[in-house]
Amino acid sequence: MPVLPLKNKQKTYLLAVAIAMEAIGQGLPVYFVSLTQLINDLRKAYEENRLDKRMRIYLRPRLLIVDEVGYLPLDPLAANLFFQLVSARYEKGSMILTSNKSIGEWDELMGDPVLATAVLDRLLHHCHVINIRGNSYRLKDKLKTGIYSTQGTKVGQFFSGASGSK
Repeated sequence: MPVLPLKNKQKTYLLAVAIAMEAIGQGLPVYFVSLTQLINDLRKAYEENRLDKRMRIYLRPRLLIVDEVGYLPLDPLAANLFFQLVSARYEKGSMILTSNKSIGEWDELMGDPVLATAVLDRLLHHCHVINIRGNSYRLKDKLKTGIYSTQGTKVGQFFSGASGSK
């Protein structure tokens, strides 16, 4: 059984890992990647004219988990690559996304409201959205001392799309 570093990890990450471990236990292939790693990988493949071949890595598993969606805005190429992946997996394989952005903030993340709508349309069609609220683990000591306040902050959002199975 794999050993995962769990100390100081975000709540959405831990939930995604728990679901991944259950899927693996049931014999399903799972791939876990951060959005930054995913985009860097697809961008390199695009630049080397081998995007179709590399995209297969992310299309093959029954469950693809993309962590840390929304921490950094996507440039136009990155947004397009992400759309291509979501579109190719739509109704063919399940995805879990962890994000610190609400659905209403995806226009900003994607840099294009039309593209954001197209991505969300595919993601939300067969999906469960879990909003996780609570204080940040990383800021707990700052909260105790009064240096930081959590008024109005949200911790994370977890998208679980069962688009491959109904």
